[in-house]
Amino acid sequence: MNRVPIPVVAAVLLNRGRVFLMKRPKSKPLPGQWEFPGGKVEAGEPPVAALRRELREELGLRVPRLVLFDTNAHVYDLPGGPVHYVLIAYRANVRPAAWANRGSWMDARALGRAPIVAGSRSIVSRLLASRLVR
Repeated sequence: MNRVPIPVVAAVLLNRGRVFLMKRPKSKPLPGQWEFPGGKVEAGEPPVAALRRELREELGLRVPRLVLFDTNAHVYDLPGGPVHYVLIAYRANVRPAAWANRGSWMDARALGRAPIVAGSRSIVSRLLASRLVR
């Protein structure tokens, strides 16, 4: 296992009681599972700047206000061996646009049944408990 956790960021994008998730591609580890948009933090990059960069790259989305929502650690047992990640999640209220076709907007019921990547499950639990999704 890697000794130093890899920092990753995620966006909890909210709109009218629903949250936006993306399905992992078949070509990547954990295929077909749902995750929040985001990615790895580059060396020397502040987490919020990393998330802004990832949202621009993945979705062409600019979010002016991101609020820290949750942080957790998770170890994934991947084919190359265990990898330790620290997930830093920020939330934002957004309006759906052209980028929304790259994922799915889920309400609380759908979110509770969706196969979510293990490292994001505590964020989903906190999100459901907060009643930000209905």
